[in-house]
Amino acid sequence: MRDYRIRLAAQNEGLRYVDESGSYRFNLVRDGDVWKVTIPPTRESELLPAKLSADCEAQLLSRVSRFLSRIWWLGIWPRNYKVQFVAASER
Repeated sequence: MRDYRIRLAAQNEGLRYVDESGSYRFNLVRDGDVWKVTIPPTRESELLPAKLSADCEAQLLSRVSRFLSRIWWLGIWPRNYKVQFVAASER
């Protein structure tokens, strides 16, 4: 059983990730077949960039990548996407 939740938010302009350590929000944009995800995420309770340990970040980014790489639109049509993580300073 999964101990986390991931949801697209705000008309696909954000992604909300919730697990036992807290709630995070990623800004993202879809460019054709590529989701561009801005890192680091913000911690929703503080609205500041989250400081994550290397292990936590690896696990979180892996889960986000897996979620975005295959999305079912309207629960009917599956679609595969590439996922690219972009530093906030590069945007």
